[in-house]
Amino acid sequence: MILLPVLSISLIVLVAGNILNCAPAETLSSQTETASPPGSSNPWQIIVVTGYRVNLRSGPGTQYTVEGQVFHGDSLQVTGGLGEWYRVYGPALSLFAWICGPLTTGAELP
Repeated sequence: MILLPVLSISLIVLVAGNILNCAPAETLSSQTETASPPGSSNPWQIIVVTGYRVNLRSGPGTQYTVEGQVFHGDSLQVTGGLGEWYRVYGPALSLFAWICGPLTTGAELP
């Protein structure tokens, strides 16, 4: 059937596009991280994952280790950010990690 190779190529293009949108963040010393700690007057914003399968990393860049994965439609709480990366908490995973902002929707850092 012809549709299977077309779907496979489309998936590869989608995944490759998601990876290319996530450039490594600048070094931590060049920017200040923003955060809303638990109990503060600013509640955490909720973002929704728009990528198919997205890595959660130990730091704000692709050079950091993968701590877990989330999938299209999953919700995460934003606790801070650096550049185009969000520091998030995944309640279902009980995990604080980083995700590339262009692979999400629903929040913008100041």
